[in-house]
Amino acid sequence: MSKEGARASWNSTYEKGLVDVLHDNKDNPKLKGQNGWNSEGWKCITAKFNERFSLAHFTKQQLQEKDKELKSSYKAVRDSRKESWTGWNDSLCMILAEPEVWARLTQRLQGFARSHFLFSTL
Repeated sequence: MSKEGARASWNSTYEKGLVDVLHDNKDNPKLKGQNGWNSEGWKCITAKFNERFSLAHFTKQQLQEKDKELKSSYKAVRDSRKESWTGWNDSLCMILAEPEVWARLTQRLQGFARSHFLFSTL
């Protein structure tokens, strides 16, 4: 899908696929260091992801950036669920809040309102 230096074109299928590949390999000690994936781990993840999606040709850096973005989104949802005056709809995987609470959340967490989350998968 993308060449080195080109902007990655992500969709929800690719995001879910990346999360699945990361989950499939999370218990392999050869692929992880003390603080996360090592270089060999990212090479393996990149190869498996591109094998799974033969039309996608994402680079290691693009997958690392998406992983970082997904972690940030996960933390935003997790922290927002702890806020007073918010609820959670399990079937829709959606935060429920009054407009003024939602405005406060989105102001504090830039990009929060327009993000698509894989919260239950992460």
